[in-house]
Amino acid sequence: MRVEKFSYNDFDDLNANTYVVINEGEAIVIDPSIDDDKIGDFLTKNNLRLVMVLLTHGHFDHMRGVDRLVKRFNCPFYIHFDDEKLLVDETLNCSYFENTPIIVNSKAITLSGDEEFGVLGDTLKVIHTPFHTEGSVCYYFINNKLLFSGDTLFMGSIGRDDLPTSNRRKRNDSLAKIKLLPKECKIYPGHGPNTSLDKELLLNHFLQL
Repeated sequence: MRVEKFSYNDFDDLNANTYVVINEGEAIVIDPSIDDDKIGDFLTKNNLRLVMVLLTHGHFDHMRGVDRLVKRFNCPFYIHFDDEKLLVDETLNCSYFENTPIIVNSKAITLSGDEEFGVLGDTLKVIHTPFHTEGSVCYYFINNKLLFSGDTLFMGSIGRDDLPTSNRRKRNDSLAKIKLLPKECKIYPGHGPNTSLDKELLLNHFLQL
Protein backbone atom coordinates (compact mmCIF):
# COMPACT_ATOMS: atom_id res chain seq x y z
CA MET A 1 0.00 0.00 0.00
CA ARG A 2 1.28 3.45 -0.97
CA VAL A 3 0.19 6.89 0.20
CA GLU A 4 0.58 9.99 -1.96
CA LYS A 5 0.22 13.27 -0.09
CA PHE A 6 -0.88 16.50 -1.75
CA SER A 7 -0.38 19.59 0.38
CA TYR A 8 -1.70 23.06 -0.38
CA ASN A 9 0.40 25.65 1.35
CA ASP A 10 -1.08 29.04 0.56
CA PHE A 11 -2.86 30.71 3.45
CA ASP A 12 -6.39 30.53 2.04
CA ASP A 13 -6.17 26.74 1.90
CA LEU A 14 -5.19 26.51 5.57
CA ASN A 15 -2.32 24.14 4.71
CA ALA A 16 -4.74 21.28 4.15
CA ASN A 17 -3.58 17.78 3.15
CA THR A 18 -5.20 15.50 0.60
CA TYR A 19 -4.23 11.82 0.52
CA VAL A 20 -4.43 9.27 -2.27
CA VAL A 21 -4.13 5.73 -0.89
CA ILE A 22 -3.11 3.23 -3.57
CA ASN A 23 -2.92 -0.53 -3.93
CA GLU A 24 -2.88 -2.74 -7.03
CA GLY A 25 -4.41 -0.27 -9.45
CA GLU A 26 -7.08 1.05 -7.12
CA ALA A 27 -7.18 4.23 -5.06
CA ILE A 28 -9.08 6.08 -2.36
CA VAL A 29 -8.96 9.86 -2.03
CA ILE A 30 -9.24 11.24 1.50
CA ASP A 31 -10.24 14.89 2.03
CA PRO A 32 -9.97 16.43 -1.47
CA SER A 33 -9.16 19.94 -0.34
CA ILE A 34 -8.99 21.87 -3.61
CA ASP A 35 -11.35 22.11 -6.59
CA ASP A 36 -8.88 21.53 -9.40
CA ASP A 37 -7.77 18.69 -11.69
CA LYS A 38 -4.50 17.85 -9.95
CA ILE A 39 -5.78 14.76 -8.12
CA GLY A 40 -7.88 13.55 -11.03
CA ASP A 41 -5.03 13.92 -13.49
CA PHE A 42 -2.74 12.01 -11.12
CA LEU A 43 -5.24 9.14 -10.98
CA THR A 44 -5.66 9.05 -14.75
CA LYS A 45 -1.95 9.30 -15.48
CA ASN A 46 -1.27 6.35 -13.19
CA ASN A 47 -4.20 4.27 -14.48
CA LEU A 48 -5.81 4.14 -11.05
CA ARG A 49 -9.46 3.27 -10.48
CA LEU A 50 -10.96 5.58 -7.87
CA VAL A 51 -12.91 3.35 -5.50
CA MET A 52 -14.29 6.05 -3.19
CA VAL A 53 -13.81 9.51 -1.75
CA LEU A 54 -13.74 9.78 2.04
CA LEU A 55 -14.22 12.88 4.17
CA THR A 56 -12.91 12.95 7.71
CA HIS A 57 -15.32 15.81 8.47
CA GLY A 58 -17.38 18.47 6.80
CA HIS A 59 -15.25 21.61 6.92
CA PHE A 60 -14.84 23.43 3.62
CA ASP A 61 -11.06 23.14 3.43
CA HIS A 62 -11.33 19.35 3.26
CA MET A 63 -14.15 18.97 0.74
CA ARG A 64 -13.86 21.48 -2.09
CA GLY A 65 -12.76 18.86 -4.60
CA VAL A 66 -15.52 16.33 -3.92
CA ASP A 67 -17.91 17.27 -6.73
CA ARG A 68 -15.17 17.36 -9.36
CA LEU A 69 -13.90 13.86 -8.44
CA VAL A 70 -17.36 12.30 -8.12
CA LYS A 71 -18.41 13.66 -11.50
CA ARG A 72 -15.19 12.71 -13.29
CA PHE A 73 -14.88 9.19 -11.89
CA ASN A 74 -18.50 8.36 -11.04
CA CYS A 75 -17.47 7.13 -7.59
CA PRO A 76 -19.24 7.18 -4.21
CA PHE A 77 -18.20 9.47 -1.41
CA TYR A 78 -18.69 9.04 2.30
CA ILE A 79 -19.12 11.24 5.37
CA HIS A 80 -20.43 10.61 8.88
CA PHE A 81 -24.16 11.28 9.10
CA ASP A 82 -23.67 13.92 11.80
CA ASP A 83 -21.63 16.00 9.35
CA GLU A 84 -23.83 15.55 6.28
CA LYS A 85 -25.56 18.85 7.02
CA LEU A 86 -22.22 20.67 6.86
CA LEU A 87 -21.97 19.85 3.16
CA VAL A 88 -24.68 22.39 2.33
CA ASP A 89 -24.41 24.88 5.19
CA GLU A 90 -21.75 27.55 4.66
CA THR A 91 -21.90 28.64 8.30
CA LEU A 92 -21.47 25.16 9.75
CA ASN A 93 -18.72 24.21 7.30
CA CYS A 94 -16.94 27.50 8.09
CA SER A 95 -16.64 28.66 4.47
CA TYR A 96 -18.78 31.67 5.33
CA PHE A 97 -16.00 32.99 7.54
CA GLU A 98 -13.58 32.90 4.59
CA ASN A 99 -16.01 34.88 2.38
CA THR A 100 -16.03 32.00 -0.11
CA PRO A 101 -19.24 30.02 0.53
CA ILE A 102 -18.76 26.34 -0.35
CA ILE A 103 -21.36 23.61 -0.70
CA VAL A 104 -21.13 20.03 -2.00
CA ASN A 105 -23.84 19.02 -4.46
CA SER A 106 -23.00 15.32 -4.76
CA LYS A 107 -25.08 12.93 -2.67
CA ALA A 108 -23.11 11.41 0.18
CA ILE A 109 -23.29 7.92 1.59
CA THR A 110 -23.42 8.41 5.34
CA LEU A 111 -21.44 6.52 7.96
CA SER A 112 -22.38 5.65 11.53
CA GLY A 113 -18.80 5.50 12.74
CA ASP A 114 -18.24 1.80 13.36
CA GLU A 115 -18.04 0.41 9.82
CA GLU A 116 -15.33 -1.81 8.41
CA PHE A 117 -14.72 -2.03 4.66
CA GLY A 118 -12.71 -4.59 2.77
CA VAL A 119 -10.86 -2.32 0.37
CA LEU A 120 -7.41 -1.95 -1.23
CA GLY A 121 -6.46 -5.40 0.03
CA ASP A 122 -6.93 -4.32 3.66
CA THR A 123 -9.66 -3.72 6.20
CA LEU A 124 -10.59 -0.06 6.60
CA LYS A 125 -12.12 0.80 9.97
CA VAL A 126 -14.12 3.97 10.60
CA ILE A 127 -13.48 5.49 14.03
CA HIS A 128 -15.94 8.16 15.17
CA THR A 129 -14.05 10.92 17.00
CA PRO A 130 -16.49 13.76 17.68
CA PHE A 131 -15.23 16.99 19.16
CA HIS A 132 -13.79 19.04 16.27
CA THR A 133 -17.16 18.43 14.58
CA GLU A 134 -20.02 16.16 15.58
CA GLY A 135 -19.26 13.81 12.72
CA SER A 136 -15.46 13.81 12.71
CA VAL A 137 -13.99 10.40 11.95
CA CYS A 138 -10.58 8.82 11.48
CA TYR A 139 -9.92 6.11 8.90
CA TYR A 140 -7.67 3.26 9.98
CA PHE A 141 -6.20 0.60 7.68
CA ILE A 142 -5.87 -2.28 10.11
CA ASN A 143 -3.28 -4.48 8.41
CA ASN A 144 -1.05 -1.65 7.18
CA LYS A 145 -1.46 0.31 10.44
CA LEU A 146 -2.19 3.63 8.75
CA LEU A 147 -4.41 6.23 10.42
CA PHE A 148 -5.88 9.19 8.53
CA SER A 149 -6.81 11.46 11.39
CA GLY A 150 -8.30 14.52 9.69
CA ASP A 151 -8.50 17.37 12.20
CA THR A 152 -8.77 15.05 15.20
CA LEU A 153 -5.02 14.68 15.72
CA PHE A 154 -1.99 16.56 14.41
CA MET A 155 1.70 16.30 15.10
CA GLY A 156 1.98 17.72 18.61
CA SER A 157 -1.56 19.05 18.70
CA ILE A 158 -5.25 18.42 17.97
CA GLY A 159 -8.07 20.15 16.11
CA ARG A 160 -9.98 23.12 17.43
CA ASP A 161 -13.02 22.53 19.61
CA ASP A 162 -14.54 26.04 19.46
CA LEU A 163 -16.14 25.96 16.00
CA PRO A 164 -19.77 25.39 14.98
CA THR A 165 -20.77 21.79 15.95
CA SER A 166 -17.60 21.33 18.03
CA ASN A 167 -18.02 19.57 21.38
CA ARG A 168 -15.16 19.95 23.82
CA ARG A 169 -16.73 17.52 26.27
CA LYS A 170 -16.21 14.66 23.82
CA ARG A 171 -12.55 15.43 23.18
CA ASN A 172 -10.87 13.09 25.65
CA ASP A 173 -13.17 10.16 24.86
CA SER A 174 -12.43 10.61 21.16
CA LEU A 175 -8.67 10.74 21.66
CA ALA A 176 -8.86 7.68 23.92
CA LYS A 177 -9.99 5.64 20.90
CA ILE A 178 -6.82 6.55 19.04
CA LYS A 179 -4.61 5.74 22.02
CA LEU A 180 -5.82 2.13 21.81
CA LEU A 181 -4.33 1.63 18.34
CA PRO A 182 -0.95 -0.06 17.84
CA LYS A 183 1.80 2.33 18.88
CA GLU A 184 3.67 1.83 15.60
CA CYS A 185 0.80 3.05 13.44
CA LYS A 186 1.59 5.91 11.08
CA ILE A 187 -0.59 9.01 11.29
CA TYR A 188 -1.57 11.15 8.30
CA PRO A 189 -3.29 14.31 9.61
CA GLY A 190 -5.51 16.82 7.85
CA HIS A 191 -2.89 19.56 8.32
CA GLY A 192 0.83 19.53 8.85
CA PRO A 193 3.45 16.76 8.73
CA ASN A 194 2.96 13.04 9.17
CA THR A 195 3.73 11.45 12.50
CA SER A 196 3.27 8.18 14.39
CA LEU A 197 1.30 7.17 17.43
CA ASP A 198 4.34 6.29 19.52
CA LYS A 199 5.73 9.81 18.99
CA GLU A 200 2.42 11.44 19.83
CA LEU A 201 1.96 9.38 22.99
CA LEU A 202 5.34 10.62 24.09
CA LEU A 203 5.21 14.26 23.00
CA ASN A 204 1.60 15.31 22.46
CA HIS A 205 0.20 16.86 25.63
CA PHE A 206 -3.40 16.13 24.60
CA LEU A 207 -2.75 12.39 24.51
CA GLN A 208 -1.41 12.49 28.05
CA LEU A 209 -4.58 13.87 29.66
